[in-house]
Amino acid sequence: MGMDNLGTIGGKTMLTRAGIDPTPLRLAVAEVLAGEGRALPAGDILTLVRRQHQANKVTLYRILDLFVEKGLARRHSSGDRALRYCLEPGFSDRPHCHAYCVRCGRMECLPAALGVVDVAALGPMLAMDVMAVEVRIDGVCASCRRQSSPDGAAVDVGAGNS
Repeated sequence: MGMDNLGTIGGKTMLTRAGIDPTPLRLAVAEVLAGEGRALPAGDILTLVRRQHQANKVTLYRILDLFVEKGLARRHSSGDRALRYCLEPGFSDRPHCHAYCVRCGRMECLPAALGVVDVAALGPMLAMDVMAVEVRIDGVCASCRRQSSPDGAAVDVGAGNS
């Protein structure tokens, strides 16, 4: 399900294109972001990076801040106050929005934002140059629904995290 763009342009090329020196640790972080296909909290990124490299939290946050500053990654808020990170649309397959499960906290990258928001119409409608649009859909994922209801029926989740 991942939006793995490393297979087509390569991690080193992706970082260079973003104006980032491709150190081994930065490459590992980029590979995690490209390979997962979902927006990840920093703790999950660190766990995955540590499978191949020694890394600490401070260094990871500096790399993530650099990726956001250079336009390689985007930082997303979620209903649980944890920030999540994924590749910017220019470095992933296409613009996308996110589905966030209010139960388990998983945030999935959805295949296309264009079906949810008419990005081209926003600029003229708002009389501004639209640089980015962030859409997050909150709900209960299928896995959490199955866990809370033996028959898989819809579960009342209340007002949610709007």
